[in-house]
Amino acid sequence: MNVTKSGRRSRTARTPSPDEGRRAGFARNLSGALTAAWSSVATLVGRMPDTLDVTRTRARGVASALQTLPDPTLQWLAATSVGLSAGLFLAGKPRLVIAAGIAPALAMGVAIVARPVEPVVPETLVPASAGGPHGETRRRAGWDLTRSGRGGVKRG
Repeated sequence: MNVTKSGRRSRTARTPSPDEGRRAGFARNLSGALTAAWSSVATLVGRMPDTLDVTRTRARGVASALQTLPDPTLQWLAATSVGLSAGLFLAGKPRLVIAAGIAPALAMGVAIVARPVEPVVPETLVPASAGGPHGETRRRAGWDLTRSGRGGVKRG
């Protein structure tokens, strides 16, 4: 044991305290954790473009599948999703769970809005005195509304 002039032991001869051992272990663990995190981030960044492409492709597929459903079905499903998320909100669930509950409603709303518009056949005004090809007339303020190209089927 090394003793200094003041009678104290020198630092070189002192055994490490339990706190110093914990600090050294913590530093090793932190270093290992940072190395693993950096490796994970590098892997994640490397896979990001492929992941985004696959996600975009799948989202387009889901949107086109939703667009084939009739409007009442989409509205019913969206209302169910909104009701579920409202129930989760009232139950005091975390916001992430509530967002997951309302996400399908948002997707269905986008599908309804983004649905391709079918071309509308222009309506033509025909005087009421001129009967259709089948002799059918319907008076509406003196005019009949017919759709051209529909074989004389009248709307009104």
